[in-house]
Amino acid sequence: MKQDDLFARIRSICERPRMFAPHFSLEHLLLFIHGYEAALRDTQQPAQHERFEAWLYAQHPEWRASSVWWGKHLFEACGGDLERTLTEIIGLVDRFVASQAAHGL
Repeated sequence: MKQDDLFARIRSICERPRMFAPHFSLEHLLLFIHGYEAALRDTQQPAQHERFEAWLYAQHPEWRASSVWWGKHLFEACGGDLERTLTEIIGLVDRFVASQAAHGL
């Protein structure tokens, strides 16, 4: 399994959210991420989302101590606009994957 599989799937979900859930919300994305990570743990594979969170929280340290997940912070920063939030998530995922590739990860 490639290390960027989770991120490719997040990107796909954000590009076509209603294909995955007719009444898509960010909670659907969060549930997917948690389920994906649980499946990785069950098969003794390394977590992927933790690396992304560490990278993201380095850029937004104020989000780290919050009880709200990063997607909700982004949603609020996008004025509650789901489509804009999903576009921002795609951008974050792309930048993260590129940064990992640049570091040989």
